[in-house]
Amino acid sequence: MKSNRELTGFVLLCAALAVGSAQAAVEVKVPDNFRILAVSSGTLQDEQHATLADGEQQLLVRFEGVIPSRSSSENDRQVRSEPQVVRYQGNNLRLQLVASVPGDEQGMQAYARAPVVTLQESGRALAIQQDVLVTSGMLLGVDWNGKLAEYNRSGGKAALTAGAISAQPTATLASGAQPVVVASEQEGELQRLFLKADPALRKRFIGWAVPQL
Repeated sequence: MKSNRELTGFVLLCAALAVGSAQAAVEVKVPDNFRILAVSSGTLQDEQHATLADGEQQLLVRFEGVIPSRSSSENDRQVRSEPQVVRYQGNNLRLQLVASVPGDEQGMQAYARAPVVTLQESGRALAIQQDVLVTSGMLLGVDWNGKLAEYNRSGGKAALTAGAISAQPTATLASGAQPVVVASEQEGELQRLFLKADPALRKRFIGWAVPQL
């Protein structure tokens, strides 16, 4: 009986998540010369696309421009900015990160030192707060979600408020969702598998699971 109650609760949770993700979410796209490193609450689809929960959220992005070599593409140089924390408030939006990056080498390098971005929906700019996340040392294998959490604890100008942070679920990667708070190990494993699935698979699973109750 306990297992059945756990499964029933899990399926209802899955259904709520599926409906919620279909009706209320914020889709964000960044240009090819930017990379999304982390989000406060949501899923990274890839380096240029993310789906975030409605409400007050953050993107951690970085400008990664390329200065073409005059001799060979193998000698192209990459120019990177420090990671930028972008906080916004929105519900059910399709946002595009927009940046005016100069095309010449000197201008690109100057932009990387002080990048400015906007978030727009259908050409309309959204109110945002932007701040730099200062890094040091080697950046290979960095836990960017952890870095974003550290930034929020530091109280930077683009930090989420304590109440907003406590209300947010854990941000996950589409290829490997992180565990959420669960009532049992079995339920946790089911939730992890569900969160790793794509939307079509989630719907098929719910369609199968509900009649089994």
